[in-house]
Amino acid sequence: MDTLDFKLPHGEVTLVLDALRHYIKYIEHLKDNDVDDDTYADLQTDRMNLVAVERTLSEDFQRKFGKY
Repeated sequence: MDTLDFKLPHGEVTLVLDALRHYIKYIEHLKDNDVDDDTYADLQTDRMNLVAVERTLSEDFQRKFGKY
């Protein structure tokens, strides 16, 4: 798998984690009648992918700086 290595300051990583967590919660609390069926399905797929990204970033952050 191709990857992208990038360096972000501690504070910017916390902003990215906060944004990911906020969007994940938004999708989790979305009702299926709030959007059309295709959009809802796409958002649920996005949520699964975002959870994986958040977990990876959070684990990397925790190893270096501690739990956030």
